[in-house]
Amino acid sequence: MAENDKNVETSDAVSAVGSDITRETVSEVAAESAIIAPPSCETIPAIHSYQIKPVLADKFKGGTVKEIMRNILTEKLSGKSYDPDQVKKWTVDLANEISEKVTELKMKRYKHIVQVILGEHKGAGVKSGVRCLWDAETDGYTSETFSNDTIFCLVVVYAVYLY
Repeated sequence: MAENDKNVETSDAVSAVGSDITRETVSEVAAESAIIAPPSCETIPAIHSYQIKPVLADKFKGGTVKEIMRNILTEKLSGKSYDPDQVKKWTVDLANEISEKVTELKMKRYKHIVQVILGEHKGAGVKSGVRCLWDAETDGYTSETFSNDTIFCLVVVYAVYLY
């Protein structure tokens, strides 16, 4: 068996032990691979696939997100009255459910932020401000409000495009 091993040429990818590869077989494979030229930069066309900004079809769709927010707010808050012990749970549940539904839209390369403000109607006003730095061509936001006799709720969804 040691005599046969001397007559067999192998490469790193092929094991000679227990195989019947001969010099002719190795030579044929080498000749065939030499016929097929490896691809080069001249034979493969350049594909410019990286986009800095989203195409129109992939931009943030505020109308769809607004509809999601409206449906969830109506479903979760209709018929409820303000309860200070439940407000924290309601805001977290609303934010999580809206975030899940927006994630299901699979907006390519967008991150979203959901903000929920829920309070009691007492005749007083509420002032809120947000400041951020973003690209007005790609980033966006949408908001929806809900109100009944004892509750007001404002939901804002921000969508930020990842470069």
